[in-house]
Amino acid sequence: MGKSLFDFATEGDIDSIRQLFEDPESPYVTDASTELNKRNPDGKSAIDLAAMLGRNEVVRELLERGAEVNSKTKKGYTCLHIAACWGQVGCLKALVASGADLQIRNAHGERAREAATRYNKVDCIEYLDKAEAQFELKALITSTKETIADPDKHMGRFTKDDRVSGNRYCDEKSEWLENNADTASLEEIVKQKEDLAGVLQPILSKLEDIENGNNSKDAKK
Repeated sequence: MGKSLFDFATEGDIDSIRQLFEDPESPYVTDASTELNKRNPDGKSAIDLAAMLGRNEVVRELLERGAEVNSKTKKGYTCLHIAACWGQVGCLKALVASGADLQIRNAHGERAREAATRYNKVDCIEYLDKAEAQFELKALITSTKETIADPDKHMGRFTKDDRVSGNRYCDEKSEWLENNADTASLEEIVKQKEDLAGVLQPILSKLEDIENGNNSKDAKK
């Protein structure tokens, strides 16, 4: 019996993995999603095994082929949890870049960050803290720009200057994040978010009574 995707992922044999996808009649071509996301008798997928063993290139290859980044084991572990438990920072970076959900909790109630803490994987803890801070900064930028662009959300309460200034503040932070994502410290990222929230506060505060009104209506239902 020949080797399987599980074997190649464990061994880090990227060339053999690619060969699986070259035969047009192979199930890896005709039903790639099923094959990529199968689980072995231990309940692990190929990307789980690669993440556990620090096979960074294999993780990226499997993600590009369609491996599910947020698929969970029976105990609720995603490949992000597994990489965190085993101290594989390189794999964490590849998974986060592909949309791994930082907030998914396993059967122990742990996110990947808490799982890394349980096993004292300091580098993983530091990286996941930075990743979450970056996510929160991006979320503030995105939500603000969406509000500015949607008259139904700002109810005409923003002046032209509000809209121009708000977009400029967001674009400046977005550019900063793009240029410094790999090198910025956690403290620097948090400060950028605090600074952005501060300059946006006079603009967004114009919507506070709308939000409070909606909350009051919800409470009466």
